[in-house]
Amino acid sequence: MLAVMRAGTLSWQGGVAPLFARRISETIDMRLKRVADSLSRSLRLGADATSLSRALLDARQKLATTHRLASLPAFPEELRKSLEGFVQQYAQTTQQSLEDSAKRDHSGQIANIVRQNTLLRYTVVATADANIRLTGNSDPAAASPSSSSAVAGTPARRRNILA
Repeated sequence: MLAVMRAGTLSWQGGVAPLFARRISETIDMRLKRVADSLSRSLRLGADATSLSRALLDARQKLATTHRLASLPAFPEELRKSLEGFVQQYAQTTQQSLEDSAKRDHSGQIANIVRQNTLLRYTVVATADANIRLTGNSDPAAASPSSSSAVAGTPARRRNILA
């Protein structure tokens, strides 16, 4: 749906613009609350490193989708910057909170996992997802050439999604 929205246009006239801006802001806010709820639930239920990593990666993917919505080119520059700022502020606050909580772990394992799976890289995920949708190329190295995980000659990590 975001690909279709990205290709579309929107007429910003009179009464439509403020109403639409308010609705899209409410939608972004609702999505960020859902990310927070989902992350909190996953962190409460998960007790091992794998569960923590999966919860962080899932939250980052949801942030990437929310960021793509916030950065649609049909939005005026001022609205787009404001929405992107909401997403960025949420990611920074949540990442800082996770890092502060991880300091209580004396082994350092949780802090390491939180740093390695940072929520702040949601823009890299959003860019890679957009490239995959536009080009049809699912090669992560092609989607994100600057990614540190895309090393020449090594196979890309597979993502197994269980439903």
